[in-house]
Amino acid sequence: MKKENKRLQFAQKIGMTILLLLLIRFMSHIPVPGVKHSMFKLAVAGKGNGYFQLYDRLTGGSFSNMTIFGAGITPYITASIVVQLLGYTSKRLNQMYHEGEYGRRHMQKMTLLISCITSVIISFTASYTLYAQGYLNGKIYILFAGLTLMIGTLILIGIGKWIELRYFKNGISLVLFINIIASMPNDVLTIISLKKWETAILIAVILITLFVLLIMELIRKEIIVRESARVDQNEEVIKHFFIRLNMLNVMPIIFMSTILQLVQMLSLVGIKTQIFNTSKWFVSTKPIYIIGIIVYCAGIFLFGVMYSDIAFNPFTIAIDLKKKASYIPGVRLGNDTSKFLHSAKTGMMLLDSILLTLISIVPIAITSILGLSSLTMFGTSLVIVIGVLVETAYQIKAEVYGVRQEEKQWI
Repeated sequence: MKKENKRLQFAQKIGMTILLLLLIRFMSHIPVPGVKHSMFKLAVAGKGNGYFQLYDRLTGGSFSNMTIFGAGITPYITASIVVQLLGYTSKRLNQMYHEGEYGRRHMQKMTLLISCITSVIISFTASYTLYAQGYLNGKIYILFAGLTLMIGTLILIGIGKWIELRYFKNGISLVLFINIIASMPNDVLTIISLKKWETAILIAVILITLFVLLIMELIRKEIIVRESARVDQNEEVIKHFFIRLNMLNVMPIIFMSTILQLVQMLSLVGIKTQIFNTSKWFVSTKPIYIIGIIVYCAGIFLFGVMYSDIAFNPFTIAIDLKKKASYIPGVRLGNDTSKFLHSAKTGMMLLDSILLTLISIVPIAITSILGLSSLTMFGTSLVIVIGVLVETAYQIKAEVYGVRQEEKQWI
């Protein structure tokens, strides 16, 4: 009877999650009032808007259609990055993060607060920009459009957090995932409509990128840990955890994408930011655009190096091991353990940063040279899709077999 109840609960989890994700796709057709939708859609699809086309893919087409979810769930992701960076630089926030469940709840509340503020700023900035560019029917619609976009973002955050609370722990990622999947049919049609040699090149790049991403998700460095024998035990308990190659996930790319988004917003109100126009990086003969490429790649790489200490903090893990009376064979507790873990992490982190940089920049180069818009199947989108699929698969496996993932006990 208990086994049947567990199976039923598991089926309900999957069913309710799918229903909530389908609800997002259904609601994504609600238009923002006062917008000249056909004009704006043509503007987003036009040449020179490579980044906005990529952003449109991440919102499942809601941005170009300017519907209620046009601002996407980016404000929450941006807030999450900001809070994690603050936790890395602020001693008080760092202590709060390691205060257990109480501290983590406070960090989550802070993330939600900042995401609400960010959604207000992005939504009303977008609505004013729409008015300034002539895509609104009147000044009064600045308020209505801004409120609609803000409410849409808050709904997405609410659904994502509800999934995390009741069903799966990666609710926000699943919201982003369903939007990307929704755009893929259009990308398939785009690839099919190309010349044979162009189609062959894109398919080859997609397959290579998929292979690299799968390797990044599957490669892990195993660290063996021994627990000191307790009074009621005769032998030490041997456990292990893993250092994942893809420890950074998509965070460095999202960070630089957010920077590019802000830069593109500035360009819409008249501030010249041509060196960050991704559509001209690999086709323009002007050498100044090389600066944009260098800044973009360096930003992803350097943020990856910095973010690695948040994703996998050797010092914190060393403290946790000491508290649990556990140790790595052949390594002293405390500072020596921290140094050992840092050394084990460094090679994986550098390789991860380099691969993420290449995965992000190659699609921009290919689509620019072929004169195509940024395709969902490339770069950022593929990293998110593969990452979410693998993470969800682990959670489903843990549910089905009742097995806890050992690595998440330590990381």
